[in-house]
Amino acid sequence: MPAALRTDNSSEGLRGQIKQLQDARTRKIIVLDDDPTGVQTVHDIDVLTQWDKPLLQEAFRSAESLFYILTNTRGLDADTAERINREIARNVQQVAAEEGTSFTFVSRSDSMLRGYYPLETDVLAEEVVRVSGRAYDGQLIIPAFFEAGRVTIGNTHYMVEGEQLIPVHETEFAKDKVFGYEHGDLPSWVEEKTSGRIQASRCLTISLEEIRQGIEVVKAILLKAEGNVPIIVNALSYADMDVLSLALLQAEDEGKAFIFRTAASFVKSYAGISDQPFLPKEQLIASGQEQHGGIVVVGSYVQKTTRQLEQLLTFPGIISLEIDVERVLTPDGYTEEIRRVIDEANRQLAEGNNVVVYSSRKLITVEGHEGNFKISQTVSSALVEIVQSLEVVPKFIIAKGGITSSDVATKGLTIRKARVLGQVAAGIPVWLTGEEAKFNGIPYIVFPGNVGGEKALLETVEKIEA
Repeated sequence: MPAALRTDNSSEGLRGQIKQLQDARTRKIIVLDDDPTGVQTVHDIDVLTQWDKPLLQEAFRSAESLFYILTNTRGLDADTAERINREIARNVQQVAAEEGTSFTFVSRSDSMLRGYYPLETDVLAEEVVRVSGRAYDGQLIIPAFFEAGRVTIGNTHYMVEGEQLIPVHETEFAKDKVFGYEHGDLPSWVEEKTSGRIQASRCLTISLEEIRQGIEVVKAILLKAEGNVPIIVNALSYADMDVLSLALLQAEDEGKAFIFRTAASFVKSYAGISDQPFLPKEQLIASGQEQHGGIVVVGSYVQKTTRQLEQLLTFPGIISLEIDVERVLTPDGYTEEIRRVIDEANRQLAEGNNVVVYSSRKLITVEGHEGNFKISQTVSSALVEIVQSLEVVPKFIIAKGGITSSDVATKGLTIRKARVLGQVAAGIPVWLTGEEAKFNGIPYIVFPGNVGGEKALLETVEKIEA
C-alpha cells in the first residue's frame, strides 16, 4: 500500500457492536458465492454446495447468522447462472417463510470486477419482488478486498502492487475473455455493464471522506436510496467498512432494504466476524494420513498463477504431473492422458510424495465465448476426473483457481456441506470436508487464482511440511 494511503485498520470496537446487533436479529445473511474463494475472510461458518430445501432448512435452523451457498456461476454460461440464482432465491424464500425467518442476500463475486453483474442481482431482486412484493431500495457495490490489496478511492477501484495503485481496468483481469470491461470508475462500470440502462450519473456514492465523518453521515446517504439504485462504496480498510456496516444495520432497522454485490471483505464486517490468526500446520493435515503425500491441483491460467506454479515446482521432492491440454482436447488423447496422470498420482501419494497436477500453461483459445467455455470445461473435467479417481487419501488437498477449486470440491470430492476453518494466509481459505465427501475430514485449501505473491503457493506447502 502506498505510504500516503496507509490507514489505521482498527475499528475501535465497532466489529463487536456489529456482531451484537446481528445476533439480536432473527435474520440470516446468505452469501451466494460465484466461486469457492469468497470465504477467504471468514471462519467457523458453513458453506453449502447445493441448495435443496432440506439442506437450506438445516442452515436456517443453525444458531449462526451467516452461511454461504457456492453457486460457481462465474464458471458457467449466463443462462445457467440465471437459472441457479432464480432457483436459490425461490428455495430460500420458501424455507424462510416456513421457518419464520427473514434474510439478506449478498451476491459475492470477484474483487477484480469479473462475474455476472447485473444479471445475478437483477434475478435475485426480481424473485424477491415476485414473492414478497417488496422492492430493494439500493444495491451496494463494494468490490474492496483488503487482504489482497483491492481498494476503492474516489469511486475508482484499484489493485495495490507494492507501492503502486493500478486502476483495475488497466490490469489483465479487465481483458477477461468473458467478463472483460473498460472502466475502473465504478459508476461508469455500472453504466457499461447495464448497457446504459443505469446511467453513471444515477449512482449514489459513499466517499471515504463521508465514511470518516461517521455513521450518521453514511446512514443519511443510505436513507435516500430508492428504486434499487446502485450505491458505490469507497473503502481503504476494515475501519471504513465497519462504519458502513453499522450505518447499514441502522438504515435497515429504519425500514430500508438492500441487496449487495461485493467482494469478500464486506461479509466479514457486516456479519461481525472477528479476526483470527492464520491456521497452524496441525489444522492443514488430515488426521491419520500423515504418511501420504498431499496433492495440489492447478487450473487457473492467469500470469500470477503461472509464476506461483513455477516457484512451487522448486520445492524439494515435489512431483510434477503436467496434463497436456492439446491431447486432452482430442477424443483419443483425453482418456489416455488422464489415465497416465491418475496412475502416477496414486503411486506417488502412496509413497508419501507431494504431487502437483496442472494443465499445460499454453492458453488455447478460440473465437467466441461458448468455444472458450467448452475448452475451459474440458480442462476442468480432466482435473476433476483425476481427483475422482484418487485411491490414496491425500494428507491435504490444494486447488488453485476459482473454477478449478469449485469443480474439485463439488464434482471431484462430492462435498455437499463443508466447514470453513479459517485461512492459511491472507485471502486463502481452508475448508474441512464433510462426512458425505469422497474423503471425509480432509483440509481443502481453496487458493484463488489472483491472490498472493509469487511464492505464496510454495510457502503454503512449506508451512505444511515445516
